[in-house]
Amino acid sequence: MSAWFERFKFDGRRLILRNFSFQFFSLVMPAGFYLLFTKVMVTGNVPASFNVTYMGSMIVYSGTINALFGIAAFLQRDREAGVLQWCWLSPTGIRPYYLSIGCWSLLMNTSSVVVLGGIAMGVNHVSLSVAQWGAIAGIAILGQLSTMLLGVLISFVERAETLSVLSNLITFPMAIISGLWWPLGLLPNWLQPIGKLMPTYLINDWLGRVATHGTLLTSDILGTGAWMIGLLVVVIVSVRLLLKRSDGVVRA
Repeated sequence: MSAWFERFKFDGRRLILRNFSFQFFSLVMPAGFYLLFTKVMVTGNVPASFNVTYMGSMIVYSGTINALFGIAAFLQRDREAGVLQWCWLSPTGIRPYYLSIGCWSLLMNTSSVVVLGGIAMGVNHVSLSVAQWGAIAGIAILGQLSTMLLGVLISFVERAETLSVLSNLITFPMAIISGLWWPLGLLPNWLQPIGKLMPTYLINDWLGRVATHGTLLTSDILGTGAWMIGLLVVVIVSVRLLLKRSDGVVRA
């Protein structure tokens, strides 16, 4: 446990302290969108339910940025530097490494709940019960494991330039078609069913229903679980293939 904790502290310094500008950016952009659509670009009174549900959308968006830009780039740099190979050959293996990165990713998602929740309460006077805030934090942390796994998966691309393009091609279209930036009903009818299959839509809908005392849908929970399990299987297979290939090169 002490060895893992040292690994955890080491990764925290690399992920947060040495990359503070990106973490700041990943919180400022969603916060800016939240203020823009709830305070600036509004006519008349904004429904209280919209202030709450859009807060959930920006929490999901913040976690998606962290996973597909921050975590993905971090893992790719480590792989290119040989860190992943070194962990694979060490007695502890690669599990502590990925567990440490995963825990920091979840903590970053928690920070988005705190920041955006504070803005929602301070600016738009959003009022939720302790149980609702706890549920929102839990869903934001655990529900976004799917986007974190997607970030791990795309980190296996060979070039940093390719990863940057791929992150943009996934993040922003997925945010649009899953209704994170504006209501899903504004999109073309043929695109809405596709958007409802996205992991970001499932998590966002789940958060919105908890925040507004809505009826929880089994499809949101099962869909989120299906994305998590499916991506986890693909990531495990990809990591094993990558490390076996690298091991063969080293032995040769």
